[in-house]
Amino acid sequence: MLFRVPMMIVLLSATLHSRPAVASGVPERIATDFNVITAVDVSDSITRHEEWLQYAGLARGVVDPDFLALVDGGLMQRIGFTAFTWSSGGQMRVIVPWTEIAGPEDAARVAAQLKAAPRIDRSHYDGHDQVPDAVHELVSPSTGGRTDVAQAVATAAGFAETAPFQGRRAVINILSNGVDNTGSQPNLRRDEAIRKGATINGVVFGSRRDLPAYFKQNVIGGPGAFLMTVRNPADLPEALERKFWHDLLAASDSNASGVSRWQ
Repeated sequence: MLFRVPMMIVLLSATLHSRPAVASGVPERIATDFNVITAVDVSDSITRHEEWLQYAGLARGVVDPDFLALVDGGLMQRIGFTAFTWSSGGQMRVIVPWTEIAGPEDAARVAAQLKAAPRIDRSHYDGHDQVPDAVHELVSPSTGGRTDVAQAVATAAGFAETAPFQGRRAVINILSNGVDNTGSQPNLRRDEAIRKGATINGVVFGSRRDLPAYFKQNVIGGPGAFLMTVRNPADLPEALERKFWHDLLAASDSNASGVSRWQ
């Protein structure tokens, strides 16, 4: 088996059709069933080929027919979607700005953006100015370093909090081949995001045998959270082809009765 998803696959629950809550005093935004934020690892440990494999797999995932069927089966029949890269020292770059996915045409447009994502030139890369100011204000500056998983989680949470869409739940995906070795602890950032109503899922790949346990303990969490483990990076496209389908299925089946501060 090329990858494993340690979760029970169940029939799509009626909770997918529950109406999103609106917090008092928050201006009305475009309603979505879920808001999906994906953080793509392009840190120094990622090869150019692995970088391409991540983009290729995510592009396949957004046009997956089963994923689009779940989107179409929601009350709002659309989700919010954004993706960004994260690298050493807290460097971030938006590769898919916030957009709606409500059908095959939207999905094809997002897939094209993922495939066309600029490759990182680490000789002079400075991606900080690629993240909106509203997100910067919610994220503490990185202390610098090599693999800052905590900063990736915090930035994704910032995107969830400032999303232009009102979704029932924010679903965050963190892709990585390494553990955090700089800055704050990922579990603290994860716990903050969960308290605000997010679910954080993970995709880990590569040769590190301790990585799945590390992500389970420090990164993933929230209702319906799960981890995908891909031992061979070459299998990433096949795994990621089903990633967003698993995200929506798990989130729709979770007990999401709490009111999110991002709604």
